[in-house]
Amino acid sequence: MMTYRVRIERDKCMGDAICTALCSNWYMDTDGKARFRQETISDSDYESNHEAEISCPAGIIEVRKA
Repeated sequence: MMTYRVRIERDKCMGDAICTALCSNWYMDTDGKARFRQETISDSDYESNHEAEISCPAGIIEVRKA
């Protein structure tokens, strides 16, 4: 199974439900700055995440094969 690495920039996410779910994967570092985790998604999940990229293109800043 192929996986894709997806990096999300939270402050650019829109209100779309898929995008909001993707953008929930962030944390604050010790300096109080927002940092973004990288999620690994399966091939079967890629289409829905690709749709999220269309609905909130500024939110997803990187999609590449792992």
